[in-house]
Amino acid sequence: MCGIAGGTDLSLEHLDQGIKALRHRGPDGTGTFSTQNFNVGMTRLAILDLANGAQPFASPNKRVQVVCNGEIYNWKELRTQLRRSGHRFHTECDCEILPAAWIEWGEKMFSKLVGMFAIALHDQRTRTLYLGRDRCGEKPLYYSTQGPFRFASEVKALAKMGVPLRPEAAYLSTWLSLRYLPEPKTLFQNIETVPAAHYLKIPASEKPTLTRYWEPSHRDPMAFDKDIKTSVAELDKLTRSAVERALQADVPVATYLSAGVDSSLLAHYVKDLGADVTTVSIGFGAGSDETTEAARFAKSLALPHHSRNLTPDCLEDLPRVIAQMERPVGDALIMAFDRLASHTSSLGCKVALGGEGPDEHFAGYSFQKAYQRAKQLGAIGRQSAAAALQLAPGKLLDLTSQFPASLGGSGRKKVVSYLKNFSKTSEFERITGLHTLFESTEISEFLHPSLREEQQDATPTLAARRGSPLDTPLRSQYQSWLPDWSLIRQDKNAMAHSLEYRAPFLDHRIIDFAFEQPDSYKISGRQDKFLWRELAAKHLPKEVTQRVKQPFYLPLEQDDWRTKLITLAREILSRENLAHHNWLSYDAVAPLFSAREFLPLKKLASLLILQLWLDQHAS
Repeated sequence: MCGIAGGTDLSLEHLDQGIKALRHRGPDGTGTFSTQNFNVGMTRLAILDLANGAQPFASPNKRVQVVCNGEIYNWKELRTQLRRSGHRFHTECDCEILPAAWIEWGEKMFSKLVGMFAIALHDQRTRTLYLGRDRCGEKPLYYSTQGPFRFASEVKALAKMGVPLRPEAAYLSTWLSLRYLPEPKTLFQNIETVPAAHYLKIPASEKPTLTRYWEPSHRDPMAFDKDIKTSVAELDKLTRSAVERALQADVPVATYLSAGVDSSLLAHYVKDLGADVTTVSIGFGAGSDETTEAARFAKSLALPHHSRNLTPDCLEDLPRVIAQMERPVGDALIMAFDRLASHTSSLGCKVALGGEGPDEHFAGYSFQKAYQRAKQLGAIGRQSAAAALQLAPGKLLDLTSQFPASLGGSGRKKVVSYLKNFSKTSEFERITGLHTLFESTEISEFLHPSLREEQQDATPTLAARRGSPLDTPLRSQYQSWLPDWSLIRQDKNAMAHSLEYRAPFLDHRIIDFAFEQPDSYKISGRQDKFLWRELAAKHLPKEVTQRVKQPFYLPLEQDDWRTKLITLAREILSRENLAHHNWLSYDAVAPLFSAREFLPLKKLASLLILQLWLDQHAS
């Protein structure tokens, strides 16, 4: 794991400053290479071959030079293939294979890599720099779109290399809708990300071009002919292989454990593979906490376990965590990812494994099921359901929801609006509508009047494809939800504490396999993640596999959390402070200071995060 940076017309002094800004990502060493047109550098977090794995790596004739942030999980298999073609290697570091892989396969190299990575590779033959990013966007990679070309693992390194960090207000309505900004936009002017599953080609004297090298597998729903037993056996083999590869490390490793199906299954494979790991969990003092169950399960596997509790005082650290996140993600849960990483690092671990992925691959989120059922109801059925819900007792939604907090009147209003307007909205809005907070009709109210006319839409365009009903909503997650909401919280907070975060269930072989399965293997009746739970049933006790999914959330509705949040919000979101930047309307924000229900409090937390981020970056 490392941080990488570089650019054209870049002095070595400015490159060094950019690398220093990334030292938390890699405190164990630095390296650079220079070509006629580019200067490139990195800072290393040593994970494999601690003594000999220093970067950059180069081909024997220096035609190809490369730095890499991340891990290439299938490096041993690729090294065996490359040796057969005459290439020679001298270390046990995964990144050493990259120059030879480029010489052998060229741009096809990216699609042969299994892993998480952000790669900067220069080919002297064509005087071209290539920036490649892994399929799910686990590793960040930013670049400037105006002025001299610059790239880096983090925005703060771009700033040290001369790129101005100016907030971009034109996409604020999209941010309010989603509480993140979908790639390639970043909410900074003239700074974009290399999108997940793409590589950027930067010739010495031509404009950069972007190429997609992977997307989830496509299938003919009528061609599937495997029974559930066969699919479970294949998934078991794939998953075990993915975990085994992700365990490669010459340093101490931890596993995040929440006691849910995903993290418990991960812990099972880790134990079954004989790995020496520590399990770590975090709680919030809420009724939905699973820290006791996590400790019990770790004990059953004879794995050492550590747990931490988060208190409302953690909200005082929001400015620091927002700064290390760099891009605002409007969810106070970022505090939990920071504390979990901090505690894991304090235990001496340099790698942590987590369970992201199965909810995306196999439809484990409640909003995915709601989308499917709303489609099945049809226009008349949706209107009837909305009318019935509007007249039903207030607690009915809480009784039918998996969410541990009361959704209250605001939650019921949101679901009614979702059903009523389903036919009038875009496919992207239908997919995301129930995990957004601000209604489309109210977003303009929260914008300062001066910004309302200049807003631009930054939501992804979903390609129309023939497939199963779940195909489009599941596929859309790999365009923005995963890299810009889920994974950025893990990477930025883990790397702030020099901890490498790995998500073995995001192995693209598992993703492709999942997309080959019928919808009934994902949602079956009221059961989500059906195939995944069948796999878990092979290895885990019933009390784990049949436990209702507990969302990972901060209990903002509890009095102590609510009091702390509102106290901070009144200070940061004051009329005077909002007037400094004129992004948000105080008249729309102020009523949230008296909120008591969970959803309005989440709105308030997201606006607090946005304003703290703006205070850090706006002049």
